[in-house]
Amino acid sequence: MSSPALIGLAAAAAWFCGFAGFQVFSLRAGSGGARSLSTAFAVSIAGMLATIVVAIAIEAPQFLSLLLALAMGLLASACLFVLYVPALYTILTSLSVETLMLLDSNGGALPEAELYGRFAGQPLFESRLLTLTKSGYIEESGGRYRLLSRGRTVARPFAALKELWRLGPGG
Repeated sequence: MSSPALIGLAAAAAWFCGFAGFQVFSLRAGSGGARSLSTAFAVSIAGMLATIVVAIAIEAPQFLSLLLALAMGLLASACLFVLYVPALYTILTSLSVETLMLLDSNGGALPEAELYGRFAGQPLFESRLLTLTKSGYIEESGGRYRLLSRGRTVARPFAALKELWRLGPGG
């Protein structure tokens, strides 16, 4: 009989690899974003849980074995997700990473004015607003942007952390 913990870990790893592969495919197709990330992860969690239930039912249908395998699978999936998402968004949205890549693609150097024009101007801000709108965090109406409930859910914990750590704007 296989270890229930190993079954949970293997199922989590396999489904997470599928999730990450789907994300790469989505991003390359131009349809990746926060919604596809959460939907794909939810599907991978459901698939992982179903895989564990079937594997345990085939091995030895014991409640404690099932519970241990499910707990291990959920814990492993959560850990993988916590490591994956910041890395993904660093690659996708980090201004530092973008600056380094821009410099690299232009022979290693650009005039300061060109960097400021690219990263401190209206095009950057418009790009951020478009990303937030597409992800369902804000909406635009009559030239005004309004925070949606999804955006509020994300903003409040960060505001609390910034308050706790006494960070000012941009900190």
